[in-house]
Amino acid sequence: MENALSVKIRGTLNNRRKTLNTTFLQTRIPISQLLVDTQNPRLPEMQSSQDDAIRLMIKTQGSKVFALAQHLANNGTNPASLPIVIPVAENEKMYYVLDGNRRLTALRLLERPELIDGIINGSVVQKIRELSSKYKSGPISELECVVFNDREQADPWIQLIHRGESQGAGLVEWNGQVAARYDERKGIGERSAPAALQILDLTKDHKTLSQKTREKIENGKFPITSLTRLINTPYVRKKIGLQINKGVIDSFDDKTIKSLAQIIEDLGTEYRTVSDIKRVDQRIEYIDKLFDPHLAENSKTNSSTKDAPVTSPLSAGTKKKASKEEKPRTTLIPKDFLADVTQTRINKIFVELKKLNVDEFPNAAAVMFRVFLELSLDHFLEETMKWGEPKIENSGLAQKLTAVANELENKQTMTSRQLAPIRKAAGGQTLLAASIKTLHGFVHNQYFSPIPSELKTAWDDIAPFLSNLWPV
Repeated sequence: MENALSVKIRGTLNNRRKTLNTTFLQTRIPISQLLVDTQNPRLPEMQSSQDDAIRLMIKTQGSKVFALAQHLANNGTNPASLPIVIPVAENEKMYYVLDGNRRLTALRLLERPELIDGIINGSVVQKIRELSSKYKSGPISELECVVFNDREQADPWIQLIHRGESQGAGLVEWNGQVAARYDERKGIGERSAPAALQILDLTKDHKTLSQKTREKIENGKFPITSLTRLINTPYVRKKIGLQINKGVIDSFDDKTIKSLAQIIEDLGTEYRTVSDIKRVDQRIEYIDKLFDPHLAENSKTNSSTKDAPVTSPLSAGTKKKASKEEKPRTTLIPKDFLADVTQTRINKIFVELKKLNVDEFPNAAAVMFRVFLELSLDHFLEETMKWGEPKIENSGLAQKLTAVANELENKQTMTSRQLAPIRKAAGGQTLLAASIKTLHGFVHNQYFSPIPSELKTAWDDIAPFLSNLWPV
């Protein structure tokens, strides 16, 4: 038996379908009549009550819910993104939210900040209470929603929102270059384009750029964040003779343009990736080698043919030697990384990760990276620190990282400074922390998609730590 509300909505939808070919109704619904979907895939387990579902959503989403609560309190709801809901069969006044559960959770948290108790500690609790006080002076009482009859009708649209690009049918997220261009055009008449965009405009027609790099620039797929990282380094700017005044490039010559073109070619052809220039010392080393007169001489003959790939001056010696030593890395674990992995199964994973092409198989590499990391920690905890199986099974990745880091420091195997990245990661800071959390998502969340360059960076960050778990 359909309830009265379902019959009414179905009738309305049937009438609209005749002219609009649609199966939904758009209407405003009071917040009090919206329910978090206890079957929401963001929740690792289905929940029996609203409070349990909301608290679990807060726990799993953490800072993301807090950031959304801040945005809602300061800006209100997003009119361009409407929650998708369906009627509750047992109660004609209520609706399950199929898409928009984080928004509803954030609103519930602003209404009842005590929901955070026991989940998040520290200064965040006070900030939530302050936000709640601000929000209650002008609360959001209702939301514009899209109502479908049931889950089956809503499913194609839910998937279109959350399944990624879907070959262009879904949301195509902006990359760094497109986002920078948006910022530039948004500020027309007020500010200049970001320096990295100005550099691309200056060098995009340079004769030394390969066709591959030109296409990346033209299609908005050039890794502009890596270029920004380089030119934001004072040593690099001084070395190439680049001066930037209040965001505007105001000093350069032919030598500067040639150097910038070489840098752009290296980044465009992925001869140098973000993992190669992540640290300041790496960027200094890169630019020093770029300007070495002997190395530069070796690259001159490769810069004369239009649209031909330019051999980077970073590769010293003969071309044959360069192809062996400077060939872009395609595996998660560099082939020259040494470790004595004594446990049979973990060693097999280690060997496979040194062979697996992460650019072609990022999902397989991401999942096995997560498995290798935790199994390595578990082995060290069991064999060296004598943890029992129950303690290992009941400890999270952050706890294991912290425990092993403390052990290595106490035994003076690694210094506190060397272990700082690991402790920051365990504490929820740094790119490595984001990568570790995301690695968990690659295994347990169907909506996470790994990026090869980020996986390589995550490995590079944790490699010194892992080498001490499996010393040669």
